[in-house]
Amino acid sequence: MPSMPNYFIGKGAQFELVDEQFGGDRESFMAAYDAALDRLDAESIVELARRHTRPDGGVRLTEGDVEHFEQDWIGYWGSYPVEQVLRAGYRKAIELARDVEKPIESLWVCANEHAFQVYVCEGPRQVTVLVFTPPPLEHVGEENLTEEEPIWVVKARDDDDHGDCESATPAGDHEIIVKRLPRAPQAEHHYPSSGS
Repeated sequence: MPSMPNYFIGKGAQFELVDEQFGGDRESFMAAYDAALDRLDAESIVELARRHTRPDGGVRLTEGDVEHFEQDWIGYWGSYPVEQVLRAGYRKAIELARDVEKPIESLWVCANEHAFQVYVCEGPRQVTVLVFTPPPLEHVGEENLTEEEPIWVVKARDDDDHGDCESATPAGDHEIIVKRLPRAPQAEHHYPSSGS
């Protein structure tokens, strides 16, 4: 799991793939919905991720991505039903998006809470999925986060902010920073295995 204090928002390779699969032009995402619902009934979430591996990475998942997903997502929170919550959350999102004929976009929100939940929101142009998780038990050092998320944070600088930022503006006793969020490279991960 990425290095973070008590919060993090990201996509990671897994959710970028979902966005690609259920985004783009209307004909593409509408065709993907029925097939995805059938696969959700027939395969585990990890098997579905494994179907999308490609040795050279790219927009597909690497074996490292699938291993990380299996160990550090599905198996990470012990007996909590992570796979069932993800499956039911995406089932709801896909059914809603199919009914209203809109694409899906996903975001992972990690907070200092003890909850694993999926929120589905219908907006005017898309269905947004928020996968809300507790923080990881172990952190990856920021030096291992060498790729960028398509997400920026604007916030008051705190002790957990390291590295460069796009801009920094004094604001009284604070400094307001704009920073693109980093993540681990897709092709190789340095994730600690949590065990279960």
